[in-house]
Amino acid sequence: MLTLIAAMMIAPRWELTFEQNFDGPSGQAPDPKVWTRDLGADGWGNAEWQEYTDGNRNAFLDGKGNLVIEARKEAGEKKFTSARLNTRGKFTQAYGRFEARLKMPVGKGIWPAFWMLGDNDMEVGWPGCGEIDIMEYLGHQPKTVHGTVHGPGYSGAGGIGKSADSATPLNEGFHVYAIEWEPERIRWFFDDKVYHTLTPDDLGAREWVFDHAHFLILNLAVGGGWPGYPDETTAFPQRYLVDYVRVYKDANLVVDAEGIAKRRAERLRKHTDFKGAPVVALPGTVHAVDYAEGRYKDLDRFNQGGLYRPADGVDISLSGLESPKYSVGWIGAGEWLGYRVKVAKAARHTVEFEVASGGEGGFFHLEIEGKDATGPIKVPDTGGWNKWKAVRKEGVEFPAGSYEIKVVFDKDGETGGVGNFSLLRVK
Repeated sequence: MLTLIAAMMIAPRWELTFEQNFDGPSGQAPDPKVWTRDLGADGWGNAEWQEYTDGNRNAFLDGKGNLVIEARKEAGEKKFTSARLNTRGKFTQAYGRFEARLKMPVGKGIWPAFWMLGDNDMEVGWPGCGEIDIMEYLGHQPKTVHGTVHGPGYSGAGGIGKSADSATPLNEGFHVYAIEWEPERIRWFFDDKVYHTLTPDDLGAREWVFDHAHFLILNLAVGGGWPGYPDETTAFPQRYLVDYVRVYKDANLVVDAEGIAKRRAERLRKHTDFKGAPVVALPGTVHAVDYAEGRYKDLDRFNQGGLYRPADGVDISLSGLESPKYSVGWIGAGEWLGYRVKVAKAARHTVEFEVASGGEGGFFHLEIEGKDATGPIKVPDTGGWNKWKAVRKEGVEFPAGSYEIKVVFDKDGETGGVGNFSLLRVK
């Protein structure tokens, strides 16, 4: 820590490592040698409405030194197009100053962003790769800018960030949005004024994953769970203007990689020790994360949460509920979790499942000794991935004895997953 403090006391000496000024003739597409396109219209994990396109249809130079990312309403009630550009495989950097001079669009359901993803996203998945949102803006809040990070256990609606307010609407002029990123510290700037600072200590039990190179992303989304959706007040087309993007490195920075790794390991040891799954006496409470050793099926190849039982493939994150304060998320159809229980007397019981979803979720059921004991149970829209609601099934028959019960996830909902699961109570 003393090494880190000493490094912070040395003034940075910025050296330019990346610059895009978007000079060129009107209508020209942004340089494909620098910018890769994300394409398609699958909702992008946020139930968005736009389809991202290639070429110069929705991203082009205006001939005045700006990149235009344009969201258009096409034929059809909910048909929109836009663009999302990134530098994956073409430019990545860890640490430094990352800035852009931008002019916002405006209107309900309009969501531009300037952000970064870890360059290991294809290996470890999101949010384990880390996401740094340098600038996010909601078109119905034209004087507010947001700066946020997402990582294991603090992703989606659980991202950690702050906002800053402007004296004038951000769609009326250009402003500079930036971060200065050091080992174990990120600071957010709006027009060169700091409004948010984050260090590993601010994450508590959650893992700091901002110690490797990230690539840049510029996009303009239409709709989604956070900004909401366009209505009759939203005009189209909407234009998000980018005057420049610049990245600098600090020539004075010496990275203590060994010290960073040691501190990271110490933080993880404090929070990830697992003592073994208990045999739960029923009636009682079964925590989602206390599945029996090896008794689970997780279909993705990433441990998306990585906070608790990190050697397993189950995606676990903080829930804020009963001890141990963790829940299972990123659940897809075909996955399941098994628990060891002991029932002294055969009886029928009411079972409550604590679930959460940021939209209409999917279906699951409870198996007792290999047999479906409940039939399909739907995960409702609870209003957020950490907003919990109990769904109940009455008259579930439990035989006496020691055996395994399984929570089996059958069908995805509109969010692309089943929902989140924290615990079940047998009453």
